[in-house]
Amino acid sequence: MSAIDLYAAADLYDRVHLGPWKGELEFYQRQAARCGPRVLELACGTGRLTVPLAAGGLTLTGLDLSAAMLARAQSKAAAAGVLVRFVQADMRAFDLGETFDLVFVPVNSLCHLLTRPDLEAFLRCVRAHLAPAGRFVIDVFNPSLTILSRDPSRWYTIGEYPDDQDGHLRLTEQNRYDAAAQVNHIVWRFDWEDGGRAQHRLTMRQFFPQELDALLIYNGFAIEAKYGQYGEKEFHAESRQQLVVARAA
Repeated sequence: MSAIDLYAAADLYDRVHLGPWKGELEFYQRQAARCGPRVLELACGTGRLTVPLAAGGLTLTGLDLSAAMLARAQSKAAAAGVLVRFVQADMRAFDLGETFDLVFVPVNSLCHLLTRPDLEAFLRCVRAHLAPAGRFVIDVFNPSLTILSRDPSRWYTIGEYPDDQDGHLRLTEQNRYDAAAQVNHIVWRFDWEDGGRAQHRLTMRQFFPQELDALLIYNGFAIEAKYGQYGEKEFHAESRQQLVVARAA
């Protein structure tokens, strides 16, 4: 079985991350309508949100660490006929020389910051790039104790996807949760119809609701709203997402 880096395999990444989620694009459009059109997306990947937001008339900058992901994003922007500034940089240490009305880090990308120093370095960069009336949005899942307590030897189905080159693709995962570090160690297994198989390993920090709020407040942000879904219903105990809208305090 071969090992792959999904963040260097942009085509495969796009096959299993299909466009904006229901209501996601409209959520960010509403946020930009409230605070202004200059938007910075952190961990923008292959432009899943960046390109359609720019196509809607917003001024977009997309930042990501992966050159392969950014190349794919630039190709999508060119195909859509929209202008987007793409920057290859680490979201813990970047300086773009300007500020933005809206800065956001989309679905679960925050979970790649495994330690408190990583998160604090990231938040310092965000604050430095927020316009005086700017807003910062985090979209991260609400940790599931059911998933985190799974049997680490079992494989669980994520989904099945069409693959034009290699036939039908099935994605499964297993995970082992380190409760002391609050880090979930995950293996994604890709199985193609022709018998091919590959694995991608990733680690994801878990941010529990009160902890996430406190980290933002202690790092100089004021929380304006916290939603449990893109439709902006208030966050509650059964919410699967944490959508936090904050400003510099």
